Amino acid sequence: MDPTAFDNLKTVLEGAVYDADLQGRIAVTDRRDLADLARLSREYAISFQQAGAPEPPVVCTVRLAIDFAELVNERLHHGQAGCRLAVSFALPVRRLSVCALIEGTLRTIWGKERIIRQTLRFPFPHERGSYENEAVVEFARLIYEENAADLPEMVPYMISSLEQLQPFAGQ
Repeated sequence: MDPTAFDNLKTVLEGAVYDADLQGRIAVTDRRDLADLARLSREYAISFQQAGAPEPPVVCTVRLAIDFAELVNERLHHGQAGCRLAVSFALPVRRLSVCALIEGTLRTIWGKERIIRQTLRFPFPHERGSYENEAVVEFARLIYEENAADLPEMVPYMISSLEQLQPFAGQ
């Protein structure tokens, strides 16, 4: 059986991230390739940080996902299967005012048309500690196999985001 569009996009994304790791620009810290049998969906995620990043490091996670309807479209109807792509950055912050700076930085790097969501988490009870901020850059469209060449071109944007967000970590 031929690989799916998801498999091909995943391979291109993974290769681009590991190329940057081999060049010493980043360090891969986690990788997941999940199949959800209840929802019949797949998700691939790879996480990395700047090589030699100071503590606490900003961690970037790139997620590629495909749902059941897209898989069926490709396999049974021989149509194009589209995948969702999201890039997230996790970093601790102490002041809520830093969130506006993080959003502005990501908009400058990724463009005004991107959807940027930030979620703050903290343990209860929260006594003047830091929040864990997850800033997610979303793309308002599916990506297809013909967009595969765009994935390696996105890695420098991810690295630039890590570099520019690092000063906010712990603030």
